[in-house]
Amino acid sequence: MNWNSLAQFIHLLAVVIWIGGILFMDGFLAPALKRAIAQADPRARLLYGLFRNFFAVIWGAGASLVITGYGMVFLRGGFGVLSTAQWVMVVLGSLMVLLALYIFFVPFLRMRSAVARSDWGAACAQASQIRALSAINIVLAVPTILSGVWAIFGAPF
Repeated sequence: MNWNSLAQFIHLLAVVIWIGGILFMDGFLAPALKRAIAQADPRARLLYGLFRNFFAVIWGAGASLVITGYGMVFLRGGFGVLSTAQWVMVVLGSLMVLLALYIFFVPFLRMRSAVARSDWGAACAQASQIRALSAINIVLAVPTILSGVWAIFGAPF
């Protein structure tokens, strides 16, 4: 196995962990918790704990994505040799990482603050904002992944 193959494997694994995690948390778990736990206090505490654990893993996945993604760009000879599909993947992937950083540093830290002061309504509001912004990353993931597939296998048209 060469460095490029190893970087591709780590990159794909990080994508699966990050995007799969968002899809599970925001698409399945959070709505189920909202239906199952009517009171804001226990729901906010549980969501905060889940988001905290999720972000702990996502920091590693995100760092892996940035390091392997930009590393592969330079292994291939730099930005000047990238195909259109590769450029799309780099640009959209970078936007996704920036959005994830915003999600962590703004609504998540606000949620942490709200939980610390037992402001359950504010904590739930921030959880909703996290979910809404994460949905944008799910939408961005589709063309990003598609451009990655096209970069490797070619566009079907």
